[in-house]
Amino acid sequence: MTVLTLWISLLIGGAVGTLGAGVRGTPKGASQLFHYECNRLQESEQPWQCWAEGYRPVAANVQKFHESANATQADIQRILQFNQTNTVLFMVNSNSDNQNLRTEFSLLPNNIVRLALDNVGLETLQIGPFVGGENDCRLGELSVPRNRLRELPPGVERLTVLRKLDIKHNLLQHFRLDRLARATSLRRLLLGHNRLESFTTDGGVSFDSLQELDLSNNRLTTLDSSGWSMPALATFHVDHNRALASIEGWSKRRFPLVKGFDPTGTNNWNQTWLSTVQ
Repeated sequence: MTVLTLWISLLIGGAVGTLGAGVRGTPKGASQLFHYECNRLQESEQPWQCWAEGYRPVAANVQKFHESANATQADIQRILQFNQTNTVLFMVNSNSDNQNLRTEFSLLPNNIVRLALDNVGLETLQIGPFVGGENDCRLGELSVPRNRLRELPPGVERLTVLRKLDIKHNLLQHFRLDRLARATSLRRLLLGHNRLESFTTDGGVSFDSLQELDLSNNRLTTLDSSGWSMPALATFHVDHNRALASIEGWSKRRFPLVKGFDPTGTNNWNQTWLSTVQ
């Protein structure tokens, strides 16, 4: 075999090998797939307007849908664009690593009773638009954990019957508690594992039904509870805020159901302050 023949053979063999590798691997430009599960409860007739404790859809009017598959980002975004006018409950979650997933969602007022968007790459959440002084009197649970939200959703001020708000494992840096002032029946407020540097209120707020408040695993350095009225608060997680030394306005008399704070825990408590509130 001549040198020229050998060189041509090697060139062709290399090209074939490269082509074969491209076929066996992920094709150039192919979209990443994310595994998701989705549940949707629809009601063909919705004669009621506002949420009531213990509400259950009439069985004869209910349709239940469940799906589980691998989908692209565009597919998941389409799933989030479902018909909200006859939906009572909507839950979708991704079990995949969502570092490359980017989605947004708009919640229409007075349609859904329960909404859970878990680990779906949510970067933007909009509630509304609202007309005039309209409020949302149907949404009782809003859960959006393990996403990329950097701020409290616009329109959250209009949620009047909210029982549970779960925004754990997001990217929140600031939280104004008075934005939930109309949600007077709020029971669980879960904000753990964010980047909170402030948790404030411009004035006094009253949450007579609030039983659980989770501010753990954040970056709080100061916390002022002076404006909080939470007589039913029993579970208060504030651990893993390492620079938090005390809580202004806190007393056992004001929060009688909270058991206290671990003096040897993950917070650098001021021991003098701690001894007065335990």
